[in-house]
Amino acid sequence: MAVVAKIMDSDVIVLGKQATIAEAAAMMAKKPHGCAIIAENRRPVGILTSSDIINSLLKKSGSRKAAGIMSSPVVTLSLDTKLEKADKIIETKHFRRYPVVDREGNIAGIVTENDVVQAINDNISFHRNLQNAVLVIFVLFEFFVFFIYKYASGMLGFLG
Repeated sequence: MAVVAKIMDSDVIVLGKQATIAEAAAMMAKKPHGCAIIAENRRPVGILTSSDIINSLLKKSGSRKAAGIMSSPVVTLSLDTKLEKADKIIETKHFRRYPVVDREGNIAGIVTENDVVQAINDNISFHRNLQNAVLVIFVLFEFFVFFIYKYASGMLGFLG
């Protein structure tokens, strides 16, 4: 069974509560996730998304601290969270990004809704292809058995 640790990105932006929105935005512009995790001692306390920054700009608060506009408390996933459980959490919480934490609660990476959905789809495709391969092998085996019975029995005489 696949787990979050296999699909997460461990190259995640982690900032302290004192980071400014401008600092966070500059770092986020260099990464594809569209978010930064706000942490205290490597433990997530919130998540700052590009939507949070846009909303803060509308309120003209660009010099405020990132911790002032972050979403908190943050919903995290553990390294050993199964993809099916992660999918259920995503369905109920409706967030697009989830920090991944180790057993001590320290940040290990980040996983997105798209990462989880893609991994589940890949898993389904793999199993479907495996099922099709088994079916082909079964049909070939049945054909082989039919061929042996039909033609070999005539040659041996006592089978037919």
